[in-house]
Amino acid sequence: MTRIVRLRALAIFVVTLVCGFSLASRPADATWELKLNYWPTTVTNSKSSGQFGNWSTNFWGGDLRWTSDTSHWGIHLKYDTATPGSWGGTYAGSTGGTDTVWSGDLFYAWQLTTVTLRGFAGWGDIKHVSNFGLAQTLEARGYRVGADVMIPVPNTRWAFNATAAWYPSTSTSFTFGSTTTSGGNATDFGASVQYMWPRGWLVEGGYRWITENTGALPNTVCPCTVRTSGPFFDVGYHM
Repeated sequence: MTRIVRLRALAIFVVTLVCGFSLASRPADATWELKLNYWPTTVTNSKSSGQFGNWSTNFWGGDLRWTSDTSHWGIHLKYDTATPGSWGGTYAGSTGGTDTVWSGDLFYAWQLTTVTLRGFAGWGDIKHVSNFGLAQTLEARGYRVGADVMIPVPNTRWAFNATAAWYPSTSTSFTFGSTTTSGGNATDFGASVQYMWPRGWLVEGGYRWITENTGALPNTVCPCTVRTSGPFFDVGYHM
């Protein structure tokens, strides 16, 4: 039921955005891009002695980017959510849960001769919840900095994309009845190829991987490294 509610909420969010874009005239000095995302992943949890837990989770999400064509500043919002399964290792007893990853960034875009380069800074949150009769939550959040690049293939509608985000200092918490906290860091990388039609529709496919490093969390086996990775597929519209 929780999964159905979250998917309905995401669908309402997307439909609202699409309707808004359709009804409103596009400002002459701004560019919009909306993408829907499917990201099937494998998540692993490990410590210095090796991996001790894993699961699979299929993310669905949305990606909205607004760019001012006159000032080159813009805003990028991204949200992905999933219901995990196929639990393994110490997570084999889990009966359900949720995974969410979201970020909001302010960026500046440089339109160079052959590429578009964006530098950004913002805030992000990575959260894993697994249920063992009682919810167990591992969450890392903090400010992030990074860059992304789009490299069009000359005389075609194809382009290559790459992005890198670094969370230099995350606030990490583990909750299972009580809460313990530590510092940490994280990275979020992606690489893809994209095709865009003349009317603005686009498709994209690539690979994304997130790595979270926790500090020592009292009363747990951590410090730990949590890796979330897998191919992703987007469909979107650019105007």
